[in-house]
Amino acid sequence: MKKLLCTSVAGLLIGSALPAFAASTTDLTVKGMIVPSACTPSLTPGGTINVGRLSVKDLNQDARTLLTPVTLQLSINCEASTLFAMTATDNRADSATSVVELGIGKTTAGEPIGGYLVLLGKVIADQAPVQPIGSMNNGRTWLSMFADEGWQTDMWVSIKQPGAVSVPIPAKDTQMEFLVNPFIHPAKNLTISQDTGIDGSATISVVYL
Repeated sequence: MKKLLCTSVAGLLIGSALPAFAASTTDLTVKGMIVPSACTPSLTPGGTINVGRLSVKDLNQDARTLLTPVTLQLSINCEASTLFAMTATDNRADSATSVVELGIGKTTAGEPIGGYLVLLGKVIADQAPVQPIGSMNNGRTWLSMFADEGWQTDMWVSIKQPGAVSVPIPAKDTQMEFLVNPFIHPAKNLTISQDTGIDGSATISVVYL
């Protein structure tokens, strides 16, 4: 035992006299959590909004043409009371002009046609009123969302107790008003010489906290 101890100390002394070298390894840590319940988002009466056929002559030349807002019901139904957030992914982001206004496609000339703003209204969780909150840093901090604040595609959305600090609370069944405000860009910026489809698409996903 003494021999081994002396050898180790000698090795340390020799090592201290040599130049220091950077380590040749690095570590990877994988963390996470598996939750026992799952949550399913849904839109009613359906996930499709048809703004109908529009004539170029009916569009504003110098300003946006605001189309009729449509209110859907967004539900998050979980198997058990669960801490969750939601994200909105714009599947037509290449035609959007900002993260708060989702795109609805382009003309054949490559011009963004317009977009839509999503607002969240009255929120009920497990038959009790709650308030929406948003996070811009993947859930590290949260702030209250106001009724006229659009749901940005880089924002997580969750719920909190009314009047309480902005901290997510668990729920089993949550329903909220999902207001869609579509618009068309000024017609002077659009080249439309043939039928041009309005093609907005977004995906609502659940994130488990």
